[in-house]
Amino acid sequence: MIKDNYYISSFFWSTTAKILNAIVGFISVPLLLGYYGKTGYGLLSIATACNGYMHLLDLGMNVGAVKFYSQWKVEGCCDKIFRVARTNITFYLVIALINILLLLSIAFWCEDLFAVTHEQFLQLRKCLCVIALFCVFSWVTTVFNQLLVADKQMVFTMKVQGLQAVLKMVAVGLVFVANLTLTEYFFWVTAFVAMAFLPYAYKCKKNKLIDSFKPSWYWNDFKVVFIFSLSIFALSLFQVTATQSRPILLSIFASNGASAVADFRIIEVIPQLIIMIGGTFSGIFLPKTSEMVAKNDNKAMRDFAYKWTTYTTVIVAIMCFPFILCASEALSAYVGKEYAHLAKWLILWCVTVLVQMHTTPGNALVLAKGETKLLVKVTSIACVASMFINVFLCGYIEVGSAIVAYFLYVLIIVGLYYVSFYKKLLHLSRFKLFKSFFVPTLIAFMVFVIVRFIPVTVEMFGSMNERVAYIAVCAVKSLIWFVPYISLLYLLKIVDFRQFKAK
Repeated sequence: MIKDNYYISSFFWSTTAKILNAIVGFISVPLLLGYYGKTGYGLLSIATACNGYMHLLDLGMNVGAVKFYSQWKVEGCCDKIFRVARTNITFYLVIALINILLLLSIAFWCEDLFAVTHEQFLQLRKCLCVIALFCVFSWVTTVFNQLLVADKQMVFTMKVQGLQAVLKMVAVGLVFVANLTLTEYFFWVTAFVAMAFLPYAYKCKKNKLIDSFKPSWYWNDFKVVFIFSLSIFALSLFQVTATQSRPILLSIFASNGASAVADFRIIEVIPQLIIMIGGTFSGIFLPKTSEMVAKNDNKAMRDFAYKWTTYTTVIVAIMCFPFILCASEALSAYVGKEYAHLAKWLILWCVTVLVQMHTTPGNALVLAKGETKLLVKVTSIACVASMFINVFLCGYIEVGSAIVAYFLYVLIIVGLYYVSFYKKLLHLSRFKLFKSFFVPTLIAFMVFVIVRFIPVTVEMFGSMNERVAYIAVCAVKSLIWFVPYISLLYLLKIVDFRQFKAK
């Protein structure tokens, strides 16, 4: 049964929440582009990107807290969890204050930083102030999310996120019903995200994951988590910079900052959905791998790594290949055929996601082990290199520079796992892990090549609305690819689907 299996139930509800968010994004982007214009939508994206970079202020605590909460729960140290959780509230209140000051500094003193007009910057300022208004709620929510994830209650957090997706769609509806301005729309969307604070806090208190909401300071207990988290912060610093700097660099170095960022956000929706769904594995895996490391269960770690590298690859391939196959049609259906020229960058981004996500199980084991020094060094080099490439290519291929730069960044990091981590740190077979990734990917590619020669075109659906016809082409091609792919996985015994019925 789904509800009896931690991995399946967590992934099921995570996927449901992400699909709801994807539907909202899929519907809202063309609507908002049409209502506010490309420049207006680009300004929203710049504001979101600026705040996204502020997540570095977390200092790695989001990973460190989940790791230690999971270990302490196995050891029965509930009092220690209570003390650190309340200290965490104090920590995030301080972080929220810093975040607010930084956002307001950008809003009032950094106009020359962006390639936008004065009127556009005034609108951007309003959006940054809205984010600052809700910072405290957003950051303190992190405390309760960490407790819930460590307690393996990701299903609850995903249900809340699903509700948030519905509320975001309500905000989009209000744009047209109540004629909301850009600032008013952004206010309601940001407020709906911050509202997660209430159900998260209630659930933690009800399940006795925290004894009080009163901020406190137990440094001796907290410093164990904090010191470990600083190593994660050093890693996150470069990971987040490599990711969040892309639209920011485009806004600074592209000939038209708002337009380039809008193009980036348009093609980002699909890869971001795949990353969000596949990325939920990180939150699902970390509590389990932390338990394995705490128990020093090497057999469980080996079985986990080989099995879940295969399953993760299969799931991400199922999400990536239909868009690789139908990139032009998907963009035409999404925002209009005038954006179909972005298809090559969407394809490259989907390939990047597939290569990146297959290392998720190995990454969860590395984080649980806590050996991140080499990963930090290599990530820093990869990050700086990708930023230089982004800036250098920006003048030649505009939005494509961000995708090419990130692809090279991912290749460097994945190479590190195979060269060093899998063998030396985790004592795993690099060949078996690569095989776990390569075999299902090769099968997916072979089916993809065959399907490419099957003539499914928009003209076959001539009686339909043009965008509906593009959607129909995507659906038919994806189905033609999906059925033989799943069949081959079953016939070649790459995946045992009966395991998904097991408790």
